[in-house]
Amino acid sequence: MRYMLILLSILATSGCTNDWYIGEWTVTDAKFPGISAIGVDEASEWFGSKAVYAKSSVSFQGETCSQPQFTVKDVSEAEFHDLYRASFLALEINKSSVEILDVGCPISWTHPGTTMIQVNANVAYIPWDGTFFKLVKDNH
Repeated sequence: MRYMLILLSILATSGCTNDWYIGEWTVTDAKFPGISAIGVDEASEWFGSKAVYAKSSVSFQGETCSQPQFTVKDVSEAEFHDLYRASFLALEINKSSVEILDVGCPISWTHPGTTMIQVNANVAYIPWDGTFFKLVKDNH
């Protein structure tokens, strides 16, 4: 009986996920750690924009992905630099690794918001064209 309880406990906790990305986020800033196709003026037009991540849909910048599939991976600073040519320091990340969310969609969805980088529970970045848009989670 004891082994049955242990097994059930393991199964119950393994199904739990850390859905840190679920909620409404507001673009508050932009970082340009390297070469960017977006200028400061264009980036500032995004300030105040809302990104909404829910189990049933993801929407940002007028685009929506229905029935999203979320994949979260842990990435070291070296891997991050290889992927984005940016350092943790440039994005004010004070950890040895970050979680990166990738949003899959039944339709081809390659828009801003398909990738989100967690800084902490209330701050994240959306990378797009060499610019990292800083998002702050709305506390509702």
